[in-house]
Amino acid sequence: MRVDPRKLVRAVVVFACAALVCGAAAACGGGQPGQEQAAVQAGPRVLTPAERVAWYQDCWSHFNNKAWDRFKACYADDVVSEQVDSGHPHAKGFDAMETGVRTFVSAFPDVKGDLELVLVKGETILGIQVLTGTHTGVLIGPDGMSIPPTGKPIGIRQAHVVRTDQDGSRVVKEQFYVDSGTLMAQLGLNPTPVRPVAARAAAAPTVVVAAGTPAELGNLDLLRKQMAAYNSHDARGVDAYNAPDLVIHDMAMPADQSAQEGLAGMQDFFRAFPDVKLAPESLWAAGSYAIAAGRLTGTNKGPMPAMGVKRPTGKTVSIQYLDVTRWENGKLEEEWMFYDGPTFARQLGLVKK
Repeated sequence: MRVDPRKLVRAVVVFACAALVCGAAAACGGGQPGQEQAAVQAGPRVLTPAERVAWYQDCWSHFNNKAWDRFKACYADDVVSEQVDSGHPHAKGFDAMETGVRTFVSAFPDVKGDLELVLVKGETILGIQVLTGTHTGVLIGPDGMSIPPTGKPIGIRQAHVVRTDQDGSRVVKEQFYVDSGTLMAQLGLNPTPVRPVAARAAAAPTVVVAAGTPAELGNLDLLRKQMAAYNSHDARGVDAYNAPDLVIHDMAMPADQSAQEGLAGMQDFFRAFPDVKLAPESLWAAGSYAIAAGRLTGTNKGPMPAMGVKRPTGKTVSIQYLDVTRWENGKLEEEWMFYDGPTFARQLGLVKK
């Protein structure tokens, strides 16, 4: 179901009334002996889906406002944070995660993440943000190399997938999917054509909470069937699920693609990687959206003119991906694809490690 974020109920923090504060059970509303202990044993209240959305938006607001104490409250002490395929090691524990965040913010002191889309199913929340900022500080790469300030702005879309605790009020695991090649090119450090600097997102994101309806399950089934056609290297079979006005937002490509352009690119890719496979590790749906996250593998056995590869490299690639799809009337209308392009190029030996 769709949720209007302006009408979301803000998360309510419930505190048990303790004897030191209330003085006696009667001062807490006349409860009977033992009620205070029962309230403590009950633990924190589980947030509703609407409250989880509001909490998630608040956590991004804390990041944008550099309200670090409130930002910390959004995370479990043992959180695991991953920048997918970036070369950065997983940050294990809040202190390690915060160090990485503060290091990035020192390079982009005015950085902000504006939410465009928020999808929620149980303890999983997926957000697509437009990340904007100006490179006025030293940026540290995954190899430890320091990149001096360029003074250039960035505007990139990234996907953020979090898993919360059962109460829905602390992040226990998070993954960021972003194309580092776009970031480097916008800073003038990568000559590859990429997307121009994106403008900040609209004030209110699209918000959808999973309801487990037959329509949602049907969209997920359509995505499974389309992936099966892809793994059979049936480009026309994949295209049969696409709406004529499909828009493909491939974050590693310099511009959005149409259904026809996507079909041509897929046919070229199948010739270059005749054994390519998608291995989804996570599949779920929310409203008209169906989401797949997993790994793409394949061996380069043919030329790739789009990447300047005239002779096959014979090298194998294995990259992680996130695919967010929107379906209407049994057809794919819009798709967001997230993966790290430079990782793909490095595995093929096209760029230095």
